[in-house]
Amino acid sequence: MDSVQLPPPIILVCPFLRYNFFPIRIYDRDPEFLIINSPHYYPFTVPESALPYRHFGHSLYPLYWCNNKVTGEESLCGACQCKEIGSTYYFCNECKVPYHKECVESPCLIKSLYHPKHHLQLLRNRFSNPFDVDVQKIPCSYCDSNCGDYRTKLFYYCFICKFSMDPVCATKPSFMNYHKRHDHTLNHFPRKADLKCDVCGVVDSNSLIYVCLQCDFVVHKNCIYLPFVIRISRHNHRLSFTYSGLRILSCGVCRQEVDGNYGKYSCIKDCPYVVHSKCATRRDVWDEKELEEEPEEEEYENLNSYEVISAGIIEHLSHSHHLKFEKKTTDIMYAERCQACVLPFYGGDDVYKCMKSKCDFVLHEACANLPRTKQHIAHPYPFILQVSDTKNCFFCGFCDRFSYGFRYMCSKEGDSISIDVRCAAISEPFDHQCHPHPLFFSNEHGRYRPCSMCGKEKLRTLNCIECDFFLCFYCATLPYKVRYEHDEHFLTLSCEENESLSWCGVCEETLDSNKWLYTCNECSATFHIPCLLGKCALYVKPAQNLLFDSIKIDIFVNNGLTRPICDECGRHCQDKLMLKMADDDDDDDDDDEGNRAYCYHHWEVDSA
Repeated sequence: MDSVQLPPPIILVCPFLRYNFFPIRIYDRDPEFLIINSPHYYPFTVPESALPYRHFGHSLYPLYWCNNKVTGEESLCGACQCKEIGSTYYFCNECKVPYHKECVESPCLIKSLYHPKHHLQLLRNRFSNPFDVDVQKIPCSYCDSNCGDYRTKLFYYCFICKFSMDPVCATKPSFMNYHKRHDHTLNHFPRKADLKCDVCGVVDSNSLIYVCLQCDFVVHKNCIYLPFVIRISRHNHRLSFTYSGLRILSCGVCRQEVDGNYGKYSCIKDCPYVVHSKCATRRDVWDEKELEEEPEEEEYENLNSYEVISAGIIEHLSHSHHLKFEKKTTDIMYAERCQACVLPFYGGDDVYKCMKSKCDFVLHEACANLPRTKQHIAHPYPFILQVSDTKNCFFCGFCDRFSYGFRYMCSKEGDSISIDVRCAAISEPFDHQCHPHPLFFSNEHGRYRPCSMCGKEKLRTLNCIECDFFLCFYCATLPYKVRYEHDEHFLTLSCEENESLSWCGVCEETLDSNKWLYTCNECSATFHIPCLLGKCALYVKPAQNLLFDSIKIDIFVNNGLTRPICDECGRHCQDKLMLKMADDDDDDDDDDEGNRAYCYHHWEVDSA
């Protein structure tokens, strides 16, 4: 019996050669795209000795061990720059990188089940180097990763419908089974249609849609794998996904009505709290953790910052001596400041003072009770209280205020953000003495709004859902009552129109009665907010050897016979305090040329 004559094995082309050296042409309508029209293998008729010289060394070998890799850069495809679990990889000896089987064997034209109307053309970006040009980023319609950014080389595209997919996603089956979400098989619905998703309750024609015709169930592809139990920054308890509950409630994030006929998240502790599915899973709200099978952790804010020694005496983690509680002290202390919030004591404050007679350490009672860990409405990850580095200055990440008191810090996801204790205390609903309605944190992620107090456009604002009132974090944390050293009465923050107001008590310039001011109800004294807080430096006290980004900073009283010239405005400074800055290698002498002096209000007011 004659042996069966088998064809010679296919010699695959390395993707690197295919999109760099083989014939390609520029797409006429968009020169950023290069059309790949060469096959992914060499013809059978070409003997190996006749292959292009560039081929040698670029041999591809299958890596079956990569199939179940979950993480690791070794499973990052060199062609599409994506990680796919369950895909076979090839490894190129010359490139030293793995490639998906689908990327290596990608035809020039395909007909995908996800886009049956037109063929999809294999493309690469003409500009693969990030320093060449800002290339257009096109998201994969299946996995939403960026096809065609500067790292990605291969992707499929329909120029008629603007539809794109990476090679791995383009070959996936058009159905899926995920019985935790739905009991039956879900099939892709290929036409664009304004169908409302049963999981999120939103119409999104740009998202892939899966349907179950058996029970009239519609779901976006991105909503199929939404988590079932989560924790968000806006609520103290966990939330679970549910379809039940026909009560009409407002969303705890966007404050809009929640339709009880569609999926949502509700509090597992039976609080009357619900959130839209889309709102609850926003990246600025949710920490992206599925907690369905995770044990209930301790509440974020039940860890005290002190140990009780006896009645009225505590040992705070920020100080080596014991602190004693004093009820409603009547002393007005301008020289002493709270070590946490750096605000003065105006009398009537409950405080904890150091029991050592020569130690001036003192805390407001509220500051002494700050929790070690805190969840904030404006950040998806918890903050940790930092009390040991009060000599390190920082700008608050929410209000941009310069400070060197206690701070809350979060270093998740590689980004570090610090906020002062005044911003950390803001919660929902936020009640401000100058506005009759409660305020809630910004309900539209990424939108800038003008602050109703300072007029500056801010990304993070507290909003009134009953009127067009917005308050930035800087203005929201301004003290409602302050004292001015030349006035025996309290000054209160006011926005009421008053035609009798004439001039500011600090700068002696004309006042605008429509703007927010500090006023004295007893003697009618009035002050601009920047003049009172910036030039009189409410939030800081004189200090030496502070550090800000390795720069030495001294804060000193501006009471000399000759006022220094500010390096920022070039004028003799009239502020009560000034800042002197010097690099680490500069000497500490006042007349050193490396030192630079600044009016304090450039840091406290202008920075915000």
